[in-house]
Amino acid sequence: MNSETATATPPTSEPTPPAERSASRMRTALTMVAAVAAIVALAAALWFGVGWVRAAFFTDGPRAAARDAALDGARQAAINITTMKLDDVDGSLATARSSMTGDLLDTANKNKDQMKQRAVAGGVNSEAKVLSAAVTELNSERDHAATLVVLEVDSSGPGKPSDRLRFTWAIDMVKSGDTWKAEQVQTVAEPVPLDSMAPAAPGTPAPSPTPGPAPKPGS
Repeated sequence: MNSETATATPPTSEPTPPAERSASRMRTALTMVAAVAAIVALAAALWFGVGWVRAAFFTDGPRAAARDAALDGARQAAINITTMKLDDVDGSLATARSSMTGDLLDTANKNKDQMKQRAVAGGVNSEAKVLSAAVTELNSERDHAATLVVLEVDSSGPGKPSDRLRFTWAIDMVKSGDTWKAEQVQTVAEPVPLDSMAPAAPGTPAPSPTPGPAPKPGS
């Protein structure tokens, strides 16, 4: 009996349908697009992140800090220049000078004796508070700022009527060391009585700390 040798034939795989091949190519393409989008998003995040850090620490940040410091200095200068305590005239004038620099300080130093005489003769205590303030110009590279300050000055003295006036000052600020100080002060408008909200009488004294005439704290 002749035996027949059987040869095993490997099974042939079924051909991939066209629809599956198309879906596979689509998934591959989408994966590549997603990867590229992720890389672009990462690059954008790094770019804008570095830009934000650069702006915060090298441009916008220091400029904002200078603006805030100049504004704080202007507020404090307005208060110091217009505050007078009759029981410590010398101390009040020294406090006023501590917020001055440049020509304004030179004038105050030259006329401090006359200013003391006027404060004592006036016999008026005065205190001030800032109602509003703003920086109108800033040159942080040159440490200079222009500010506008609106303040209320309350004054009273023995045998004298109390006054409550509103002043508007333009104060030029300069950074002196680590502190912003007043270099020039100008009155922008006539003082306004806050009780009646009418213009002050012509004879109403007003603080005038501009260089020449000499500053007059406490008036």
